[in-house]
Amino acid sequence: MFFRKKQSAIGVAAAAAADATAGARDTKALPGDLRASDPESTILLDTLGAVISGIAHHPIDLPHRSAEESTRELMAWHRHAMLGVPTHTDDESKSVGIGDRDWAGLVRAVTNLQRDEQGSVANLVAELRAALWTCVSAVHEAVQIDDFADSRTGSHLAIVKRAMTGTQIGSLKDEVLSALTEIDRTLKERRAEQQRQYRTLASSLDSLGRQLEEAKKESATDPLTGVGNRKHFDLMARRAIQMFSLGRSPVTLLMIDLNKLKIINDSYGHTAGDAAIVTLAQALKLVFLRQSDVVCRYGGDEFAVILNNCDMVVAQTLSKRLLEQVRALPSPSPAMEFALGASIGIAQLEAGEDVAHWVERADQAMYQAKEKAVAGVMIAGASTGLAAATQRRSA
Repeated sequence: MFFRKKQSAIGVAAAAAADATAGARDTKALPGDLRASDPESTILLDTLGAVISGIAHHPIDLPHRSAEESTRELMAWHRHAMLGVPTHTDDESKSVGIGDRDWAGLVRAVTNLQRDEQGSVANLVAELRAALWTCVSAVHEAVQIDDFADSRTGSHLAIVKRAMTGTQIGSLKDEVLSALTEIDRTLKERRAEQQRQYRTLASSLDSLGRQLEEAKKESATDPLTGVGNRKHFDLMARRAIQMFSLGRSPVTLLMIDLNKLKIINDSYGHTAGDAAIVTLAQALKLVFLRQSDVVCRYGGDEFAVILNNCDMVVAQTLSKRLLEQVRALPSPSPAMEFALGASIGIAQLEAGEDVAHWVERADQAMYQAKEKAVAGVMIAGASTGLAAATQRRSA
């Protein structure tokens, strides 16, 4: 079976997926003979690559595998599908043709990941549902206890009432004391059982709260580096502006870009590139230690740091310390012939400024720093990699 130019790209993709899912190991027998000169084949490969990349950049942590490991595995399959690089190596000089690529293996890898993620999410939902039903059950039992205690108390009060209205004065004291004793015992049992139910409910709520907090934390954390993700940055940037409008305490934004990431990826492989990004994140954690410092991965090899109660002068000092820390950390690859570096742009928030303008000023300063580093501007024998934003123009 072969591709035909009259066949749509969607139909070709469906046929390829069907053959791979059926366990076809003879990759040369797949709908193949893709050629770089075939526009339809090029579109199909580009679309497949975009799909794999999209899945690879949005995994979740699994009990037996971290999101970072899933990303590395899928990006290896991405390179195999797009370039023919074997999945077990980063050496892009070794490659196989379209017909020799393991398309069935790619389908299995993606299918297994999706199945594992679905199972993990289903287990988490089941645990949350069980915790909620435990809370509901505890409340239900507490209500039943109240109803039972009220019934017993009511019957004993009826005995007291009959004794008070009766004519046998001699037995009045004994009957009243007996009834009051039973009422007191019932109330004590009720309080004890309620306390037990409250403890059970509190434990269930505490467990549910921890699970929800962990889920919230995971949703705001970048899986590769462990710092905040873009969603977390957007939230904290808005909050920083709101706090600034109230108190006018200085708040400064750093935009940090890893230098030469493309060279690292091209020369030493994407695993080394990921390691370089993680190394920069480690340097950020070592420098920005205050609880109020917000460190996030803005996207790709770019990071953002929000420094609350920090002006431009202090931010510049911390930025120089960060550059020193980056150069001091071990190289992500023993084969690398140059030290890691970063470019930093700094912008102190101004009155009336929104997040977009604030980020734009810091970004522009960062690109100025990168241009200076490339041009070889030297201070004390090292590239500065640092620039401060100018004040924004008034509207």
